Amino acid sequence: MSAFLILLLSLLILHVITDFYLQPIEWVKDKNTRHERSLKLLYHAIMQASFACVPILFFTASWRSVICTWFVVGVSHWLIDLWKTYAKKQLRYFVVDQALHVFILIVVALHAAQLQWSFAGLGAVVFTKNNLIIALSYILIFKPTSILIGSILTKYTPEENESTKGLISGGEVIGYLERTLILTFTITGQFTVIGFVLAAKSIFRFGDLNNTKNHKLTEYVLLGSLLSVTITSVIGLAVRNSI
Repeated sequence: MSAFLILLLSLLILHVITDFYLQPIEWVKDKNTRHERSLKLLYHAIMQASFACVPILFFTASWRSVICTWFVVGVSHWLIDLWKTYAKKQLRYFVVDQALHVFILIVVALHAAQLQWSFAGLGAVVFTKNNLIIALSYILIFKPTSILIGSILTKYTPEENESTKGLISGGEVIGYLERTLILTFTITGQFTVIGFVLAAKSIFRFGDLNNTKNHKLTEYVLLGSLLSVTITSVIGLAVRNSI
């Protein structure tokens, strides 16, 4: 298992270096413009495949495995990046793109480390009580919590106009990030850091609230923040006491 983790981490490091640091912006523009006709897309896939073979050489003497790795990583990277050139420039497509790359690297690492995993064995490792409780807590703090907070704040919701549009629309994203940090730090017992997170948010939001003359908007934001922190803290403490 340790060999698999070391190999996977090595592959991920090389993937990040190649995908984000060694890929010039001109290559990205060429890929998005020429798609499957782009030579830069081909060069990038070849580079990814070649870098991925380096750590494989330290774990196996089989050139067949090395060659298979080169083709699997190279072809899959070319296909995934080609798909991305046709996709919209949105966060979800970036996440899917990277998730697919990581999945391929996990498969390669499992093969090279010669781990014999069965679905039952994999399930015993992944689907543990603690992992399921933590996964449920993160799922709860996003959409369900937003809906709950919105229901509570119905009578305080201000009318959306040009002066409040940014505060209202940005509040959901800020709330997601805030709750993620608070839940993570609560589960890990880093309660002091939560104070810094709340202080930082308060400082940045104070200017917007101080400049608006809409007292209803101020109440809406403050109540939403307090509800968000309270709900997330309760969930985090429940998880911490359960695992």
